[in-house]
Amino acid sequence: MLDHTPSVARLIGKGQSLRMDIRQRLADMRRVRELALSAMVDAVDAVDARADSADTRVRNAQAPWNDFASEKYYDHNYKVMQAEDQEIIHRVSLFLADAFAGRERAECAIDVGSGANLYPALLMLPWTNHILLTDFSQSNVSWLGREVGEESSPWAWESFWQELKGRQGYDHIDKPRQLLKKACCGNPERAGIRRYSVFDLPAAQWQLGTMFFVAESITEDFAEFRTAIGKFVAALKDGAPFAATFMAESAGYEVGDTWFPASQVTSEQVAECFEKFGVTELTVEMTETPARVREGYNGMIMATGIAGGR
Repeated sequence: MLDHTPSVARLIGKGQSLRMDIRQRLADMRRVRELALSAMVDAVDAVDARADSADTRVRNAQAPWNDFASEKYYDHNYKVMQAEDQEIIHRVSLFLADAFAGRERAECAIDVGSGANLYPALLMLPWTNHILLTDFSQSNVSWLGREVGEESSPWAWESFWQELKGRQGYDHIDKPRQLLKKACCGNPERAGIRRYSVFDLPAAQWQLGTMFFVAESITEDFAEFRTAIGKFVAALKDGAPFAATFMAESAGYEVGDTWFPASQVTSEQVAECFEKFGVTELTVEMTETPARVREGYNGMIMATGIAGGR
C-alpha cells in the first residue's frame, strides 16, 4: 500500500517557500506604493504649475537662499530657548518614544531643511544610528558643518538637551554633543551635512524623518508648500515615523535685512496635505504656548505620524 502522507521535510519546505513568497509580495506592494506616491507628487506639482503660471507669488527658486544670515537667524530664534520650542520638544519626544516602543532603531534618519536649528536632530538622536542634515542654502550648510564639528567652545544647544535628557530614550545618553557629531559625520555614506532641496529628495530612503519650519517658510505658493510635504513623505520608507512643524498663517519673515517668503497655512490645511500623501496615525495640533518668536504668524503647528503604515 502506498503512503501518500507528505514527509515532514516536504511540509517544512513548502512552508518556507510560502513565507518567502509572502515577504516578496509585501516588498513588491511597498515598492508600488512608493513609486505611486512619488508619481502623485510630481503629477500634482505639474498641474498646479500650469494653473499658476500667471500669478506673482514668490516661490522657492526666487528667494535669495544663499544670502540667508544663518548666525543672525540662530541668535534670534535659538540662542535663548523659546517657550514654543519647549512645548514642541515635549510633544515630539513623547511621540518618538511611543513610535519606537517595540521596534528597532532606525538605521538612517533625515532632517529636511535644518537651517540654523539642531534640536530636530537631537530629538532623533536616541532612535537612529545615522542622521543626514540637509538644507538648500549654502550658508546654512556651512553653518551646520561648523556647529556640529565644533567641540571646544561651550555647547550652544545645552539648554535644549536639558529639556530632553530626563525623558524616555534620552536618559541613557551621557555625551549628546559627541554622539550627535558621530551620528551626523561618522559614516559619510549614510549620514552627513549636505546641500539638498526638499524638491529633489530621493524616494524611500530614510526610516525616520523631521522637517521643522520648512515647507511653509520657502514659498508663498500653497501648491509648492503641498509638494514639499509630499516630497518629504515620499523620501521616507514605508513605516517610518516623522515629525514636522509649521508657522501658522505666516506672512513671511526677515533674516537680517533680507525678506523671505512664507505660505499662510492652517492646521486644517497641513492635515489635508499629509492625508493626501497616505500617512497613518496622523496627529496635527497647534501649540498652546502664545506666539512670540516674532511678529507675523499665529502660533505653531505640529504634525506627527507614520509614512504609509507600520
